[in-house]
Amino acid sequence: MLLRRQYTLNSRFFKYFQAYSGKYFRREMGTFVTELNPVTGKQEWTFHDEKYDYKQEIARSAYADMLHDTERNQKYYSALAKAISKHQKEGKPAHVLDIGTGTGLLSMMAARLGAHQVTACEAFEPVANCARQILNQNGFQDKVHLIPKRSTDVKVGNGKDMESRADILVTEVFDTELIGEGAIQTFTHAHQQLLKPDCTVIPAAGNLYIQLASSKLVSRWNQVPPIQVPGYEAIISPEKISSCGGAPSLHDLQLDQLPLSAFTPLTVPLKVFRFDFSGKTVLRPDESVGTVVKSLNAGQVDAIFMWWDLEMDEEGEIILSCAPRWAHPTPSHMQWRDHWMQAIYYPYNNITVKENEELKVISSHDEYSFWFDVSKETSEERTDGIKDRPVCTCGAHITHSRSRLAMVSDPYRLDIYIKTLQQNITPDSVCLCISDGGLLPLIAARHGAKQVFALESNHQCSRFVMDFVKQNNLQDRVTVLCKRPEEVTTQDLCGLKVSVILAEPVFQSSVLPWDHIYFWYAIDELREHMTRDCKILPKSMSIKTVAVDYTDLWKIRAPVGICEGFDLKIFDDLIQETIEKVDAHVEPQPLWEYPCRALSMELEALNLDFTSCVRDHENFTTELTMKIESQSHCNGVVVWSEFDFGDALVLSTGPKEPVVLDKKIEWDMYTRQGVHFLQNSEKEDAHKQDKFIRVKVDFKPSNGNVSLGFTRT
Repeated sequence: MLLRRQYTLNSRFFKYFQAYSGKYFRREMGTFVTELNPVTGKQEWTFHDEKYDYKQEIARSAYADMLHDTERNQKYYSALAKAISKHQKEGKPAHVLDIGTGTGLLSMMAARLGAHQVTACEAFEPVANCARQILNQNGFQDKVHLIPKRSTDVKVGNGKDMESRADILVTEVFDTELIGEGAIQTFTHAHQQLLKPDCTVIPAAGNLYIQLASSKLVSRWNQVPPIQVPGYEAIISPEKISSCGGAPSLHDLQLDQLPLSAFTPLTVPLKVFRFDFSGKTVLRPDESVGTVVKSLNAGQVDAIFMWWDLEMDEEGEIILSCAPRWAHPTPSHMQWRDHWMQAIYYPYNNITVKENEELKVISSHDEYSFWFDVSKETSEERTDGIKDRPVCTCGAHITHSRSRLAMVSDPYRLDIYIKTLQQNITPDSVCLCISDGGLLPLIAARHGAKQVFALESNHQCSRFVMDFVKQNNLQDRVTVLCKRPEEVTTQDLCGLKVSVILAEPVFQSSVLPWDHIYFWYAIDELREHMTRDCKILPKSMSIKTVAVDYTDLWKIRAPVGICEGFDLKIFDDLIQETIEKVDAHVEPQPLWEYPCRALSMELEALNLDFTSCVRDHENFTTELTMKIESQSHCNGVVVWSEFDFGDALVLSTGPKEPVVLDKKIEWDMYTRQGVHFLQNSEKEDAHKQDKFIRVKVDFKPSNGNVSLGFTRT
């Protein structure tokens, strides 16, 4: 089953805080769970249906674009047609086994193409039940035998799950990392237990490609370069961070959206692994290979781009490629997809190469994942067995997400912070910085503040900041307090009153754009420690929204309907029912990866004054109207936050430039914007759309709850 990375974030977020609190109790047909309110920072009891997680899994299984991937569907169809026809011409039986059938789409293809027998297995019970209904709806109930089990639990023999072994295997058990869903084990077991020796396998093979690149932008996702503070000494990264290779996991993203100007290719694309799924050669569960290559250009090896393709048939005539545009075999006919993306890996050795210089790329994998490194040692020995998988040794790459790490040294943000500090810091300033794992306290100290306190409620974040404080010899100017705002005492502040409160603001618990108003609630807990004329920066936060046309992202929510001639409406109904019960009205997405065009001017939905007291505000409700000023089809709206630091210094987590009608919006690369999909958003309904969107805003200061509703009018 397919899980989108963006959606897994919410699921992990929920489970993390459930585990963190350790508090829950059940009542009939449900569970009360303590969850952290990301705005107030308080633990709150929330009631969930007893099948909440179960329903989440159902919703996640479909709201990706997998079934809208026309190329995928058609190439599976073509490969099945070729295999079944070949078996029939050679007088061989065509018993097709479909592992992980999902909706039953591939099984129905096989049955329609004339397979004499089709067996499908699906382990996830609600999807298996749905597949059974779809088979019935399409008239294949007597042609497809559905087994609600994992393929590794299926038994073959008289009276068992399968009477005999299958002649043809068709399966789609791949993810962004190709083997991440256990493909090696699935294919190996199938050949050993479920398939005949002379079987045909679809796809027949998978090829993994990498390309080395040099890029300052990309490197910021993995390292913190020196931060230049005009007129002062630069802030440098601790040795243990700069020498650490980073997190071993892949950085999955829509690599095709990375501007070509943002990186320099150092090598041609290299095929480093070929996985033979056909059974003709053994699939190795672990492997390490060295590839010697000459560099195309000079530069530091900052990143290793990765993608793969599938050979759908044994002859390699039907190829399904997931390459980015610059390496794609047919770039003018590329299929947009989000279920199989590209990825970036980061080398564990920092090397710089000259043009046309030889270097060695070391590629390794286990059963589920890959890792890579580079070396100037050009021996082409093949290593049997597997090298130890590298891990983060500094802690920074575990503490911070890649986006957060890049945000720390983002030139756009640094420019705003530095200008703000230049205008507001004096030699008498006592600063208190409230953020999670940022370097604003060090920048304030560099600007000559009398004393700086960094309030870090997360232990790992406090250690990250302290490492930078020690590396830059600022222990006498910066004090890190690992406390929550309400726990701060006068003694912690050395008896000083705070004259400047600063924030980026960024907090690890924040998911949606408005969650960063936690800063406002933190200020309220600290007012007894502030001078009467204490400066609060940023001064305010606004929530803004704009109507858009998502170029492709709408597909992750659009119903499937008819797919390759098969009716999948039952699946749509199941997903719609569950999504309404478990999914948020607005969800976070990194929109720089997902192009969209502005169809209205931006609208300010809410403005919050951080210099006032939260407790002085009453519940707020209003309705606004956003006019769609374009003839293009509106399939959603985007929400983001902006922070006003005064003197025209405004930090946006949304558009990087002013919104222009009918033009692509360039989004901030280091935050997730709030995404809402409007109903009836299929492209063919463009002529039916209305020209206004009513925006309803509710804000409850008591719990920090911000609710936005969008309705066509």
